Amino acid sequence: MKTRKLRTWITAAFIMPALLISPVVFAAEKGGKADLKPKVTVAVDGLTCPFCAYGLEKRIKKLSAVRESTINIKKGTVELFPKKGQHIEIDAVKDAVKSGGFTPREIRVALVGKLVEWNGETVLSIVSTDEKGQKDETKYLLKANEQLKKLKASMKSPDESLFIAGKVVKETPDKHTDHPYTIIIEKYLALSKKG
Repeated sequence: MKTRKLRTWITAAFIMPALLISPVVFAAEKGGKADLKPKVTVAVDGLTCPFCAYGLEKRIKKLSAVRESTINIKKGTVELFPKKGQHIEIDAVKDAVKSGGFTPREIRVALVGKLVEWNGETVLSIVSTDEKGQKDETKYLLKANEQLKKLKASMKSPDESLFIAGKVVKETPDKHTDHPYTIIIEKYLALSKKG
């Protein structure tokens, strides 16, 4: 009996870390489409009470691309979900948080787009529609690292839509002029089209 428990603990000790560091979004299979929704998550300093959250929520609601937001006072985070076909701009989120009297810290995104080579860099291209109905393309640089290599190797088609989640950092090569942000990929999943 003791041997069986010991084997179970040893097995769990090896399997759990592998699941935690995997580049594939396992939660997507378990949780379904809800886990693959685009969102921006911002860690916010100074978010300590419901009154603070209410003030910040009023600022966030003014962002035209935001459909819904969730504020978690205990975690000190704000999650923003875009309207269908729209994209939430990182600078707009940072400005809204600052204008509410708070300090934006770590920003994480979950985005759906396509990989494109642009000016010698790999970017995630997201095509959205602005408030006036005009098509708009935002390009996020992807940090050149092992995750990006694995992602590229796993792609079946260059036209494949991808779900990418990761940390946003301010790091921009000279040639990139859209915005000063790069995504460090933490999770990814190819989104196959059902035909």
